[in-house]
Amino acid sequence: MSHYTNEEWRQFICDVLPEEKREEMESHLYSCDQCLAVYMELIEENASDLPNPSDEAVSADVILAQVEPYAKPKRTKQSQTKQKMLHYGIAAAITIGFMSSGIFQSVTNAGVVGTDLSENRPAYTEQWMDKTLSFLDWLKANQKEEGNNR
Repeated sequence: MSHYTNEEWRQFICDVLPEEKREEMESHLYSCDQCLAVYMELIEENASDLPNPSDEAVSADVILAQVEPYAKPKRTKQSQTKQKMLHYGIAAAITIGFMSSGIFQSVTNAGVVGTDLSENRPAYTEQWMDKTLSFLDWLKANQKEEGNNR
């Protein structure tokens, strides 16, 4: 692995290198501990030349002013109302769809009549058992017929 010289790292710190070279050196820092140590040492030596966070160029107000155009716009009361109405409309449409398909019918009938639906219809497991037994009976009958035909 080739390493960069101290002078190249100084140029990197002062931001005087072409963009392609900067990206190459930056990715090298991620993988090379030796160059990272040299870089950190040079940063400490050149700390007086680096921008100070208290400078106006990097103050919080300046940064916020630069970021503000990219910030998410605040919602107006009208747009919030439209969004709520859209959600209510979707919920109402789904409810009407469920009601028209009969999903809620058993619930509404039980509440109106006051009877337990399990008394009127057999359970699903009983229905499945009956169907399974009738299929097995049919299968057995077909096997007997095939045996008689031979």
